[in-house]
Amino acid sequence: MPAAGLDPDERIIIRPRRRVGLPILLVAGLVVLAGASVAAWLALAGPRPIPIDTKTEAQIDATQPCSIEVSRFAADPAIVVIDFPNLTIQGLMLDRVAALIEKAHLPRDRVLDDVALYEAIYDCGDTIESYYYGHDYKAADLARFFRLAVQDKIKLNPEELWLRRLLVQLNWLTPGASGALITLPGAAPPITQEMRAVILHHELSHGAFYTTPGYAAYAAAFWSSLTQIDRDAFTNFLGREGYDTNNTNLMLNETQAYLIFTRDPLFFKASLVNMTDPQLDTLRAGYIANMPKFWLTPMANAKLPVGPPQAACPMN
Repeated sequence: MPAAGLDPDERIIIRPRRRVGLPILLVAGLVVLAGASVAAWLALAGPRPIPIDTKTEAQIDATQPCSIEVSRFAADPAIVVIDFPNLTIQGLMLDRVAALIEKAHLPRDRVLDDVALYEAIYDCGDTIESYYYGHDYKAADLARFFRLAVQDKIKLNPEELWLRRLLVQLNWLTPGASGALITLPGAAPPITQEMRAVILHHELSHGAFYTTPGYAAYAAAFWSSLTQIDRDAFTNFLGREGYDTNNTNLMLNETQAYLIFTRDPLFFKASLVNMTDPQLDTLRAGYIANMPKFWLTPMANAKLPVGPPQAACPMN
């Protein structure tokens, strides 16, 4: 079923359909949102440790966060999940990270300042909310982001500084640190409870890719086994969604996540990679049949544990 407000032929990818607007309005809106967020973060800015729970996929799905919630994934504690109340706070915290690590046509050796970031968001027709619906990064890439931000003298916003505080607490900014950070937004418009479940399922597969070397090797071998036509089809699809197609590791990581763990036509379907449904089903079945046996394997065919409708968060 199409998401609310979408035509039947439209879809929503982890990064949604592009929107357009005036650059000056985008910049002004972002500045206002960033300023408005400062008060919300004052309570989190102190020296007390950030609470970190442990949750299963079903428990996260059943949550409606009214403030940021952090948890370790029960099946693999090296995966840390940040659950946001909405897309705005998620975007303020992680859009600049996305620009450095995996967005197309942006520098990989420097962090964008506010003006350059807002221009990049506008140039691809997005807003801070729509730049990504969910994020996933390994600890080493996050450490590189903050190292470059210091080197480039970038003034980070309060949300990004809070993220740095979390990473210090996790000991992820030290050389050799390992782990995976994944994020998702709460079920607040335009995100539904069902969409939230799809996003989490997708992002958990990225977490496995970062923390389980055997699975990363399997995904790489699968990518190599594809025909050039199929690799090109997935690469072209991912390029249309704004990913850096020059990053082969990113291409194969996103391919496993969309092909196996994103079974909703609002997000992904066969026609997007020039296949028929039977062709895509055959590709999926072959991938799943030979997957390494670990916690992610049952999730390849599992029904999403969509949580019950949650009460709206109280207004401040």
